[in-house]
Amino acid sequence: MSAGAAAGTAAGAAAEATAGPVTADALRAVARCLPTGVTVVTGGQGEDVHGMTVNSFGTLSLAPPLVSFSLGAGARIRALIERYGGFVVNVLAAEQASLARKFADPDRPVGLDGFAGVETGRTSPYGGLRLPGSLAHFTCDSARFLAVGDHVIVVGSVRECATMRQAPPLVFEGGAFRTTVEPAPTERAR
Repeated sequence: MSAGAAAGTAAGAAAEATAGPVTADALRAVARCLPTGVTVVTGGQGEDVHGMTVNSFGTLSLAPPLVSFSLGAGARIRALIERYGGFVVNVLAAEQASLARKFADPDRPVGLDGFAGVETGRTSPYGGLRLPGSLAHFTCDSARFLAVGDHVIVVGSVRECATMRQAPPLVFEGGAFRTTVEPAPTERAR
């Protein structure tokens, strides 16, 4: 069989596998093939704060500077972002997988108790906390919400962003936390 025929057969098998209604399980299984960065989004101020792990974060526009992420329609953090008007996105480093797991736990306490054992930094005037040790942060306000299916897309105007340190990032792929490894200089794509 030629390479072209093999590719056509593989494409046909893939098309057959996705024929019919797409289930949530099927969509999740295929999406696991795509590595995503891992962040903790924080919102609120004072004792009225919350954080959650988000891997749907991305830059949306450079001019004006906008970012977005999605969250479940009933996510607890949404009310805080709406009340205070903003949020902080903390980009996690490879060694922060335990932090990602902590903020992914839907049963963790609400408020400052949910940050127990976590070092926190400066509170944003727009709502949210910086997490020291993160690779970078985006401080945002003017949050807008777009209901889409069973999720809400949150869009924020970036008021401040900074890289805090250089280290391998934490990524989520194949249903697990992983990291990237920088190839040796001779192995990099040219």
